[in-house]
Amino acid sequence: MIVISDTSPLRYLVAIGHVDVLPILYGRILCLPEVFAECQHPQSPATLREWIKTPPVWLAVVTPVSSWTHSELARLDAGEAAAIRLAHDQAADLLLMDERKGRQIAQRLGFRVSGILAVIADAARLQLLDFDQAVFRLTQETNFRVSPTVIEAIRSQL
Repeated sequence: MIVISDTSPLRYLVAIGHVDVLPILYGRILCLPEVFAECQHPQSPATLREWIKTPPVWLAVVTPVSSWTHSELARLDAGEAAAIRLAHDQAADLLLMDERKGRQIAQRLGFRVSGILAVIADAARLQLLDFDQAVFRLTQETNFRVSPTVIEAIRSQL
């Protein structure tokens, strides 16, 4: 399975102490040099900066090789557009991304996209973490915001 991750899923999973579910769920994760740089940025959370100092073996930094583009990518910031390009280049099975506009455009372009809540739900289904506890930490200890209605809809599917 080829999985591409944008910065936010890595950031939030590190923050709530569950980044270790990624290789169990998906195996190897590809990310862009821009994602790696965002994780190292001085304004990134200290836990993320510390974690990325010694990246795990399952996280591979890959640069898109083609010049493929689409007019809708111009509507995104450079990181999301590059993640979609990499997903195209790698014929990715899954793109991990939380930014709403990026997710919508990626889906319109035919990519399967999951965000942090889907990752947490997948991990909960495999009993790798407690869904309610992880969502509580996500919403209380980070700047991630989500409607209680969305959380309840996901919980009802578990």
